[in-house]
Amino acid sequence: MHGGNLRKAQELYGLDSFIDLSANINPFGPPQGVWKSLQEGMVDIVNYPDPESRVLRTTLSNHLGIPIDSIMVGNGAGDLIFTIVQALKPKKVAIPIPTFSEYERAARSVGAEVNYIPLGPEGWDKFSGNRNSSSDENSFDQLWREYLNGCDLLFLCSPHNPTGSLLDKDMFERILRLTKELGCRILFDESFLDFLPDELRQSTRTYLKTNEHLLVLYSLTKFYSLPGLRLGTVFAHPSLLARFDQYRDPWSVNVLAQHAGITSLEDSKFPEVVREKLGESRSVFYREFTQCGFLHLRLWPSTVNFALIEVLNHTSRELIQHLGEQGILVRDCANFTGLPGDFIRVAIKDVLAMQRLIEGLKAYYLKEEQ
Repeated sequence: MHGGNLRKAQELYGLDSFIDLSANINPFGPPQGVWKSLQEGMVDIVNYPDPESRVLRTTLSNHLGIPIDSIMVGNGAGDLIFTIVQALKPKKVAIPIPTFSEYERAARSVGAEVNYIPLGPEGWDKFSGNRNSSSDENSFDQLWREYLNGCDLLFLCSPHNPTGSLLDKDMFERILRLTKELGCRILFDESFLDFLPDELRQSTRTYLKTNEHLLVLYSLTKFYSLPGLRLGTVFAHPSLLARFDQYRDPWSVNVLAQHAGITSLEDSKFPEVVREKLGESRSVFYREFTQCGFLHLRLWPSTVNFALIEVLNHTSRELIQHLGEQGILVRDCANFTGLPGDFIRVAIKDVLAMQRLIEGLKAYYLKEEQ
């Protein structure tokens, strides 16, 4: 269902190690200070973790400029998604597709009806056309009223997974206004926000004060490379968080995750270093992919740490099998609802990893031509 399952890959391909491009995690590891903080935190594993994660929430508050009583942390973004849905118990939800499968799984777990909003491989770029005239705006509003008809919760994700596309400010503000008018809450997932360059990195957290129906999900797992510890947070009105608190495990964030999160956020130089390294890798990969001129592959570029590749001449499973045998794991997109055709998603890792992927693709298509 998800990428990053190394145990299964070892069983499937008979290899001990892989270049894992199936999970879109920062490949350069956590901030250096995290290792020391984990060692120091080991003495605390004999005690229960702070159920309020007070120090971590204070650090988040100082780092992001959000009141501490508007912050709840959890065992990764996935844990919080299920907690929120269990607390709200929506009757009908709207989900743009393709997207992260846990939105729908959480909704189905409470018996909610699901209304799909089709995006396709373009992602949010599908709606980036003409919205300059009043008639265009009216058409947009009418379309979204239909999407949201009867819904009490809307899932949004930007940067969008799996397309990497961005929901622009004007479009979001129109959706925000419509949902407030219709009495529909928004759960806005910003798990990949930190991967964006400075000029594109705008959080919807700034709208929280005036929009109590807005909830913003934020992940430390992906950018700070902590997938094995799990750490996510949701920002919302304190009254909503009090409601969620009744449905969460009070010890969902273990002591080591709390230590790692605090140390990660305190490293002010880390984000820029990661973005610079990933920017270099992304440029190398896109350039070499283009130079290869693959006739049967289409790259859908993005501004974050992953990209879609459309497989045009055969099933993606054949290509995935070939790459796996070469020790390269990519994400099979077959289980992304609303993504017609055959696609793989590749994470952007270090330059050598991306060059290995290019060589793996070249080897496969050279074999096809012979």
